[in-house]
Amino acid sequence: MTEKMRDGIIQRGKTWSYVVREKDPATGKTKPRWVGGFPTRTAAKRARDEARNAVNRGTYVAPQTLTVADWLSTWISAHEVELKPSTADTYRKNIDRYLIPTIGHERVQALSPSHLSIVFRKMAESGGQGGKPLSGRTVDFARAVLRRAMQDAILERIIEVNPVVGTKRPRQVKPKHTTWTGSQLQTFLDQVQDDRLFPLWALASATGMRRGELCGLQWDDVDLEAAVVSIERSTTQIGNDRVTSTPKNHERRRVQIDARTVATLRTWRKAQAEERLQWGAAYEDTEGLMFTRENGTPILPNYVTKLFGKRQTSAGLARLTVHELRHTHATILLRAGVPVHIVAKRLGHKDPSVTLNVYADVIPEDDGYAVDTFTQAVWGA
Repeated sequence: MTEKMRDGIIQRGKTWSYVVREKDPATGKTKPRWVGGFPTRTAAKRARDEARNAVNRGTYVAPQTLTVADWLSTWISAHEVELKPSTADTYRKNIDRYLIPTIGHERVQALSPSHLSIVFRKMAESGGQGGKPLSGRTVDFARAVLRRAMQDAILERIIEVNPVVGTKRPRQVKPKHTTWTGSQLQTFLDQVQDDRLFPLWALASATGMRRGELCGLQWDDVDLEAAVVSIERSTTQIGNDRVTSTPKNHERRRVQIDARTVATLRTWRKAQAEERLQWGAAYEDTEGLMFTRENGTPILPNYVTKLFGKRQTSAGLARLTVHELRHTHATILLRAGVPVHIVAKRLGHKDPSVTLNVYADVIPEDDGYAVDTFTQAVWGA
């Protein structure tokens, strides 16, 4: 038997519903919202009281059927206005590849820390292409994107608490970087001396600059007399488009270079100037870029990656990515005892702790050397 509504609660069939009045932000007027599905009148009353208190506090979140896929689509469209284009593109790819396929169909309000912990674990175990494991870094990034999106969902009154907060991170094995020793790096550079982009490989090796920083480098950023390179920008590639912005984390920096690299760049500048003269008005570079094709067309990051792979074929060395040239630079310095904070500054890390975390396994651990240094400093023997 269906009861009449009493105190905003009514029985409908076998379940109970309550009504709460919420303010319409557009008009300022209140309107009724019905919430049902409660097994008993007591349960409906408890939920009604909580809803009324939330309305009075201005924190009421109405039940919704909004899915994770719909919210992430809305969120990234609004959020990307404050992101660098390359960052927004990375966010979108992560959402499309990992988040939507796994939880896109679920309701935002149904997410919980325990459920998401299982999702992230499965993502780490088999979330890659063909069911392969995903790296801890990729899973962490997906988790960070979702956490940020859910935090904004709180501001939009879609959820009351962030379900990503409190999730358990999958157990991670710290990745081992493939790097070359100093002699191996020399072997590679000797092999590619006749390559047109030898100056790029040499500068990457000597500074640890990122691929995008090399592609965005202009001659005005380089003082060959002082042997200093100023890293002011980074170029990324989105599809076939070239996008230039500030370096990663907006960390502009100045990096000292060695005499051999200075000589290489002097020779390169002369060769590039001759190309400009040969092409005349057809020469395309208007930015004064350091690395271009023969006709002045900018070198794109993906081209650098492809070319670097080809140039390693005859060197007989372990295969590296372009980014692992950066790791090689850092590893050579750290193994030689260069202080971490100096290496961090060269790499553009905001904090030396980042460098320590990434390269802790290559920093020499010679406790005996520390004892000898202390003895010499205090007692001179």
